[in-house]
Amino acid sequence: MTYGIGVVGVWVWGCHSLEQMLLSACGDERQARIVAVSADDAYGANNCAEPTVEAGIKYAAKFGARFEPDWRAVVHDPEVNIVSAMVCPRKKAEIILAALRAGKHVVTDKPLAFTVAEAEEILAAEQASAGTGFMLCGYHPRPLTAHLLEVIAAGRLGEIKAASVRLHFMGGIYPGFVPTKQWRSEIPSGEMTTIGSHALVTLCRLVGKPARSVYAVARNCFYDAYREAGAEDWAELNLDFGGAAGHVLVARLPYRLPREDIRIEVTGTHGYAEIADNRLTIWPGPETMDCTIDGFAFSREQFRQFYAAIETGGEPPTTFAEGLHLQRILAAGLESIRQDRPQPVG
Repeated sequence: MTYGIGVVGVWVWGCHSLEQMLLSACGDERQARIVAVSADDAYGANNCAEPTVEAGIKYAAKFGARFEPDWRAVVHDPEVNIVSAMVCPRKKAEIILAALRAGKHVVTDKPLAFTVAEAEEILAAEQASAGTGFMLCGYHPRPLTAHLLEVIAAGRLGEIKAASVRLHFMGGIYPGFVPTKQWRSEIPSGEMTTIGSHALVTLCRLVGKPARSVYAVARNCFYDAYREAGAEDWAELNLDFGGAAGHVLVARLPYRLPREDIRIEVTGTHGYAEIADNRLTIWPGPETMDCTIDGFAFSREQFRQFYAAIETGGEPPTTFAEGLHLQRILAAGLESIRQDRPQPVG
């Protein structure tokens, strides 16, 4: 099958080249091409060195696609099967809802929307649509965490009682990125959203049930630019899962390592597991599993799974239902920071 891809938004901070991953994930059994592209300053703060529309026209030409000034023309194009919604969270709901209601499949970055109400509407639209939604988020598809999830599902750790995820992006602010007030106004929070989303989705997968409450703390520890924009560069969240405790620590650290600082721990009634760097260790045993981290290869595999979900009716790597639960945790976390006490999730 050949898939037509429509791109709404390019160079928007917080989003990746999702359509290029869709292209790279194809093989002998399927093909894909970019049909139409829309780019505009209204889609969110961006890092484009030239006027956004001009850059969008060039980007469309690079792939032999049409440039459309209005995103609606992309969403409703009969040749488009998949919409890549690469826009800021504040703009997502309008575009994703239109795509789902047009029967299109949708891929987007985290978070799913700007508010819980918007995320709820998106999930309801997906359930009523012929389209499938995929939110690129979380570290759970990576081989080590994927194997750990298999270990948990097999009952080797017993009942999960505690899980923690430490995720630090290393090396300072991404080169060329300026955390402006516009960017901050278009996203629910700073690093609690941009990094924390990955950690929170992974944590919920590991525990295997939704969070009930959250107590969150956010700080400005490293960068004046974040402080001036009103965005935190460090956050800690403690979550109650009802019989299990969860902990997340995220930050954008200044010192650069050739990889991110990732540490995951899971404790059950029968065992314990730890992921540190590129090694998974499971007790009793101990059993160890090493893995070279290849972010591009793992991302490409996620998009292959997305295609498979479209073709079989199965679930994509991260569902819009998980996106809604993430949105509820982020909203409760923000309220917890404001009130300095735990808040219910959902």
